[in-house]
Amino acid sequence: MIVLFVLGIVLLAYAAIKGVTRHEVRWPALVVGLILTVLMGLGLQRAQERHFLMAKVPVEKTQKIAPALTINGIKLITTQKASDGELRYTYTLGKKSYQTVTQNAKTIVKTADKQATLKTEVMTYQATSGWRRFMLLGQETFEKGAATYTLSVPKDWYFVTTSQAKTLQNMVKDSKAGIAKEVAAEVKQQFADKAKADKNFIKNKDAQTKLQAQIVTDVTNKANQALDQAMLEKIQSWHN
Repeated sequence: MIVLFVLGIVLLAYAAIKGVTRHEVRWPALVVGLILTVLMGLGLQRAQERHFLMAKVPVEKTQKIAPALTINGIKLITTQKASDGELRYTYTLGKKSYQTVTQNAKTIVKTADKQATLKTEVMTYQATSGWRRFMLLGQETFEKGAATYTLSVPKDWYFVTTSQAKTLQNMVKDSKAGIAKEVAAEVKQQFADKAKADKNFIKNKDAQTKLQAQIVTDVTNKANQALDQAMLEKIQSWHN
């Protein structure tokens, strides 16, 4: 369009020069130049505003993703509010963490059967033919439009904010500290009980090691079950 717009200006200039120098009107040059200048000028304006003469071409990509965090076996996608008030979702791809964007984009969350995926669809505008590329000569022939993210995750994955994820991590830390104290108390109590029931227990290092290992396993399993329940209840309370 720039070429034809310039051609229109040249024809108008030619008609004007002839009119001044020879005192005659070059109607074909004047009319064609005027039409080209007006139409191509409007076309250039529309091209900047409405992707004029470009075709919509969606570009799609689907990737398998992993949770942003796994805390005590609970898989989490973390969220963070962007400056525009929309949520950004953090996930893991390979060994790196990524976030969805909110500028000129939206995210749709769906439930998946097994594999978590992120489908990215970007609407592009392209000059898909030689004629369109000629008409847009000197202008952009490829532009990116809005993006749509479709985040599909299994039912046993949860969405929490980054601050809520820290709360869950602190719950794990407190639970581990409690396990150490509980193990120490149980070892002291059960060793004393065993020593009363069996005088040889104090000298039997293998029996002591076996009992201590069993105590650690029992206390840890019990604490982890309680922690899982507490964490799930905490997550549910955030979504109520």
